[in-house]
Amino acid sequence: MKKNIVKADGKVEPYDEDKINLSLVKASTPPNLAKKTIREVNKKIKNNMSTTQLYNKTLDQLKKLKPEAALKYSLKRAIMDMGPEGFVFEEYISKILNQYGFSTEVGRIINGYCVEHEVDITAKKEGAVHFIECKYHNSPGTKSDLKTALYINSRFVDIEKAYIKNGIFSDDQIDAMLVTNTKCTSDAIEYARCAGLKILAWHYPEIENLEYFIEAKKLYPVSILTKITARHKEILFDSNILMIKEVENLGINTLAKLLSISYRKSEKILNEVKILL
Repeated sequence: MKKNIVKADGKVEPYDEDKINLSLVKASTPPNLAKKTIREVNKKIKNNMSTTQLYNKTLDQLKKLKPEAALKYSLKRAIMDMGPEGFVFEEYISKILNQYGFSTEVGRIINGYCVEHEVDITAKKEGAVHFIECKYHNSPGTKSDLKTALYINSRFVDIEKAYIKNGIFSDDQIDAMLVTNTKCTSDAIEYARCAGLKILAWHYPEIENLEYFIEAKKLYPVSILTKITARHKEILFDSNILMIKEVENLGINTLAKLLSISYRKSEKILNEVKILL
């Protein structure tokens, strides 16, 4: 009997193991391991299971077979666990950009032609300036829509008009970008293509997307770690330690002192970091 899966938006669709396989492959799971995982997950599928339940069963099976693969598979959820607000996500994106040679400024106030604007991230590289608006979502199924794209582009048009009027930059030196940790609606993507608004989202564009830029340099957020508590995560965020590479740089003693944990617990956290890196 065919079984259905209930998506985060409430829509019901037939269970399709190829979709699980695709998500595993995108998380760099070896083909043989993906097949083993799906084979075990298939035994546990129930009719009208939610996508969250399906994800958890897949993750649990991966943990049994290969813990490091499970950690990478949890990347998208780890970013959703960066906090209820978007400030930490903005700082995280800024740090990712730094790793790719951009100089960045978070929360800069910029005078537009009509009004002033607070821009989430201003990124500069090779004479070009990118005005970036971050849209952070902490629940599966939430997408950045057309209204979001329209809002971001209208702000940029006001900034662009002021910059060109004042002779600061020409129109080919500045652009606007929407960065989000989930997906965008088809209308938002269509409008962005027409208006010249760049989008960096989960699995969009097809190749050089947000997941790609994180994976390429292993810029995993600290929230991906299973050996830290919610309180530890909060301490790290407050200390502006957002990537596991930064945790590794702390060393066992400094990490133990920062999190008020034992040497042994600190060592376990750093061992998990090493697995991912």
